Amino acid sequence: MTTTKEFADQWRNPSDILTLLLIIGGDVVQHAIAQLFGHYIQARQDGPRLYLTPVAFSFGWVGYAFSSLASVIGDKALMPSAPDCPSKIINCDTGYSRTNRSWLLGRILRDCELKAEKNTGLELSDAVTGAKRLSLRIDIFEIRQTCQPQIDRVWLLGWCTIFVQCMVSIVPWARNGDWGICLITVLGSALALLAGSLRQWNLEKWAGRRLTQPGDNKVKTKAVCLTRGNGHKYAMILVGSGTAWDLESMATAKPDPMTETPYLLGIMAVLWSCLLITVSGLKRHTWFLVFIGAMGMVQNIYAAAARRPPGALSMNLTPYKNCPSIVGLAFDWPKDDETSDEGPADEDQQWRRPLPYKMVPGVRGAIREVEKIFPKAGVALMQEYFPAMAKYEPERYRTNTEKKFWKKAFRELGAPVPLDRARSS
Repeated sequence: MTTTKEFADQWRNPSDILTLLLIIGGDVVQHAIAQLFGHYIQARQDGPRLYLTPVAFSFGWVGYAFSSLASVIGDKALMPSAPDCPSKIINCDTGYSRTNRSWLLGRILRDCELKAEKNTGLELSDAVTGAKRLSLRIDIFEIRQTCQPQIDRVWLLGWCTIFVQCMVSIVPWARNGDWGICLITVLGSALALLAGSLRQWNLEKWAGRRLTQPGDNKVKTKAVCLTRGNGHKYAMILVGSGTAWDLESMATAKPDPMTETPYLLGIMAVLWSCLLITVSGLKRHTWFLVFIGAMGMVQNIYAAAARRPPGALSMNLTPYKNCPSIVGLAFDWPKDDETSDEGPADEDQQWRRPLPYKMVPGVRGAIREVEKIFPKAGVALMQEYFPAMAKYEPERYRTNTEKKFWKKAFRELGAPVPLDRARSS
């Protein structure tokens, strides 16, 4: 057999390369399941749930089957080990900051930040004269509980891809009587849906506890700030109450693994290996399987990386009605008013009244408006964005108005506030 004929046979029916393709891209499959998991059907209210995760059969599933088995035996986790958007979560009442380890919260921050970046031009066009760039945008949301994630185009596209794959696999069967492609496609899709229906995903994706347990008469409320930290231009303040998720506990929660998960993953790894051996025996119409696998890979990549609304991740966020957003722009501070914010013990709390407009000067101005709406929250953010101002030092503030404002804010927090030098002398 000549080299030319060997090349021609390989390109006519590339069967050997299929076994190699099936073991690459496992991390993409993992992120796609993490994105789409959540929808379920339940025959009875107290009955078991059947989770429907439309991640299509693709080249990466065999590799993912073995990597997930190794992971669940090692660190006992199915979700990605770290969020793809590193961030911090800050308790707006205590000021305590912790590193966010929740993949879900990191993805919500990333998606909301991308959405805000698309509207930056509109904000600057409406800004005051002299504003050249965005310093800090803080969006404020209220969290409302949802039973199931909202259905969006990313979830529907998964089912459409699976349907088209099955239709394509029928073509060689209908034309030439070759049912092998259809069998492999159906079995691969069934194993993919089975892997995405494990209950362990639910425990890990929505870890943590509720603010108020069902049946508890005492309703709790908590506000937290989710941000990438100092140097970044976007932050979110999330106000939860009632049975909403406690995001502070979700950020670091690590649920106990379910007993049956390692056994189920072991069985599926064996089944995927059997499927891989079966694929290596195909000699005809292999281009159909290459096309089916490539179609599934495209869907996996899109599902893993697509921007989705928070409701699709079972986190229903509604803009805070009193002040949905605060925009800090790079322009000069207004003229200092020596008589404003006078006196540390204003009974009517006039110094806490928000400005009648949402655009304020710089990062400090944005944080100052947050402090007016959520007492102690601004102080907590100052410690993150300006570490040198973790305690009140009058000489670090630019204007007399700013100095008096933060003096009162730190005093309400209970932090030590030194006397002014002029007064102490």
